[in-house]
Amino acid sequence: MTTKTDYSRLYEGIDLSQYAPEQIMNSKKLYDYIVESAEIAKEEGKSLDDVVDEGIFSALVGVAAGATVGPSIMKAVCKVLGIQETGTLGNLLTSRVVLAAVCGELGLSF
Repeated sequence: MTTKTDYSRLYEGIDLSQYAPEQIMNSKKLYDYIVESAEIAKEEGKSLDDVVDEGIFSALVGVAAGATVGPSIMKAVCKVLGIQETGTLGNLLTSRVVLAAVCGELGLSF
């Protein structure tokens, strides 16, 4: 029996029109990985830390957060610092690729 996962709460408050289908699919895969790992941990009577490598997990969450929420945060940072979003530095700071890479690296370092 196959059950369909309800992703409606996963994207609550997020405007998905700004994201590519691949980005949405990757976030669903990450969500499924977390849920499956939690179920395995529960079945085996272990903590989630024992089932999931903490460094990889935090890097995955960092990449997902950087790619989805990061541009909005960095647009606000650009506005506060007086950096034009359409300029070279603004484009770099709000780039999903750059933010995903930075957040992924930060996740691995913790």
